[in-house]
Formats: sequence, structure tokens, C-alpha cells
Amino acid sequence: MSEVVWIARHGHRQDYADLGWRKRAERPHDPGLSAAGVVEAQDVARCLKSEPIEHIVASPFLRTVVTAAHTATALNLPIHLEAGLGEHMSSKLFKHCPEPLPVGEMADRFPQIDRHYRSHIFPSFPETEAEALVRAGKALQLLVETFSGPLLIVTHELIGKGAAWGLVDQHSPVRFPTCGLTKLVHEQGQWNMAFTGETSHLSQPRHPIPEIWNYLLRQIVHR
Repeated sequence: MSEVVWIARHGHRQDYADLGWRKRAERPHDPGLSAAGVVEAQDVARCLKSEPIEHIVASPFLRTVVTAAHTATALNLPIHLEAGLGEHMSSKLFKHCPEPLPVGEMADRFPQIDRHYRSHIFPSFPETEAEALVRAGKALQLLVETFSGPLLIVTHELIGKGAAWGLVDQHSPVRFPTCGLTKLVHEQGQWNMAFTGETSHLSQPRHPIPEIWNYLLRQIVHR
């Protein structure tokens, strides 16, 4: 059983920096990182390089894989892609089920990926916010039981929140700015949050999320 869990959100998204990207993209639902996001991911890798992390599990979407790949290289660890940590399957954000690239194709691009890992949970579409939070919590509970040694999770904002709540009190405030870090520790039979939303490791000012994305996110949160 893992007794230390790090949770990181992916870096600043490509479509946050280039609002026209989605209209040109073949896979508009699956952006990578912006140049700023790559720097954020590199900062996370530098921060965690000295930590005794033994396993890395990431959402299978491109932005989380790119983020995780920097730390995987620094720690010389494989990346396990867990569908249960994937993006919120919201019908307000996606007209159709947003499919990540097949594992084999992703592994061709990122050799750190474990081609043999099989996901514990597969989310359904469409999915409410409440369902996504529960799904993420169950996914992390299963991962903690599956792996031994400190574990790094790389996922999305809402899913990071649900994952953390799968181990700690659901009234605990959690924050997931881009490439922010949350640390959970199992002590004396219970999980505690050492810190959440830590960004002191980031080398540049946080880059804004465009207002159109803030609007869409508010519609999901407050619907």
C-alpha cells in the first residue's frame, strides 16, 4: 500500500495560449501544453527529482502525459495511464465522448509509458460533476492499494479534487492550479493532507486561463 501520494495538475494548456488552436486541431478535445506549460512541467520535475517517488500514474490525455513525462525522465520511472484519472466527461464541454490516443500510439511518442498497464476504472459519458468526483476518488483508492511506495498522480483540476477526497475528508479544501502540487500522507491509520495547491516550485508567474474557459468551467461548477 502506498502511504504517500503526490497529486499534480497538468501544465498550462495549448488552447489556453492559442485560442484559435481548437479550430485547426485534428483532436481539439485533447490539447498538449503551451510553452509556459512545458516550463511548469519542467519545474515539477526539478521539484520532485529528490523525492523518493516510486510510481507515476497519469490521466491518458495528452496534456497530463506531457506533464508526467518530464518527471518520469527525471526519476527514470515508467508512466502508467489510468483512465479513471481522465478528464471529467462533461456533456457541457464535449459533444461526444473525448477519447485519448490509444496506449500504443501514445507509447510510440512517449517511451516512458508502460504498454502493459491496465486501467482500474473507465469513466462513462456523459458524466456529472458528482459522478466524476466519486470516480476519481475510487480510482485513487484502488491505486493506493495496488502500488507500494510513494505515488505521483498527474491529472486534471476536478479529478485531482475528487482523487484527494477519496482519501481525506471531503470537506477539506483542495486547490489545483496548473502544475500545483498536493501531498497526502497516511499516518496513524488515516490520511492527512500535508499541503495543497503548492506552487513555490514554479519559476514563472502563473499564466491566466482565458475568460471563455472560465465561463465554461463556471457553467459546470454551478449547474
